[in-house]
Amino acid sequence: MTATLRDVARRTGMSRSLVSLALRGDDGVSAPRRELAVRAADELGLPVGSLARRRAAGAPLVLGVLLTERANPFHTEVLRSAQATADTLGFALRVADAFRDDDRLVAGLEALHASAGSADGVLGVAVVSSRLPPAALAAVAADLPVAVLGSAGDALAGRGVDTVRSDEETGMRDLVLHLAAAGHVRTCFVGETDHPSTTRRARAYAVAVGVLPTAVRTEDVEALVVDPARLATLLGDGVTAFVTANDATAARLVTAAAGVGLRLPGIASVTGFDGTTLAGRLDLTTVDQPRARMGARVVELVVERLRGRRVERHEVLPTRLEQRGSVHAVEPVLGARG
Repeated sequence: MTATLRDVARRTGMSRSLVSLALRGDDGVSAPRRELAVRAADELGLPVGSLARRRAAGAPLVLGVLLTERANPFHTEVLRSAQATADTLGFALRVADAFRDDDRLVAGLEALHASAGSADGVLGVAVVSSRLPPAALAAVAADLPVAVLGSAGDALAGRGVDTVRSDEETGMRDLVLHLAAAGHVRTCFVGETDHPSTTRRARAYAVAVGVLPTAVRTEDVEALVVDPARLATLLGDGVTAFVTANDATAARLVTAAAGVGLRLPGIASVTGFDGTTLAGRLDLTTVDQPRARMGARVVELVVERLRGRRVERHEVLPTRLEQRGSVHAVEPVLGARG
């Protein structure tokens, strides 16, 4: 017969509810009672959660954090919040930086997964990247709690992975409507080829500009950096504003333009996305993602799983438009598409 919480309670003299908390690793249970409950559960053959077992053994409580690029201002700010949240919850973080390399991302995920069996291995993984294959994430989630920041829930639904992201669609719509109100109807989206967040934001941009009398224009920032003279061609075609996929891309665009004597913003408006400190330094109009809440939430989702939650969570947090000096008004040119 399979042992139950009631059996553990009877053996330990603890209440059933206290046993339940102890075997979930709840930090409100004293160390002696937690150790007693885990020992009795082991003797009776009742499964014990990894968090409770680690706490009962007095071993380190470690969560893995995997980043696309730690130097990216968005990731830096998210990580700061994730670290603060982990500290509050009693966990240490083991950070793996992929340096914008997809192979390193996969290797980092595998290394964190492999560490789980050791005494100081990770108990779960928070992924701050949208670039990992769903199958790779699902494989780790079969053994450990995994939460992903930046991936849409529909891409990972049913795979045992939690997600948290910002409402990029509303953010991009607010941004495009702000540009339209300033007279900009000929705009160009500048992103990073094959990057999932760029793809989502480019799609949101296309939907948003669909209500305006203009064509959807897209460019890859790498191509513009290699051949910044293409910017002059876009300006000659009547583009008055560049909508970039993120603040870092906006900075690269401005630098590339300066290299050929084009002052951005100035001769054309420029917007970003993320709301990082970089945007503030550039006086950049941007969509502010709730980075502190996102960093906190991706850690909280992992810990919730460790404490017993089984139902998937796919959360979307609101964005806010930050209006700064990089957008200026122009006389609108209406009635033309293409």
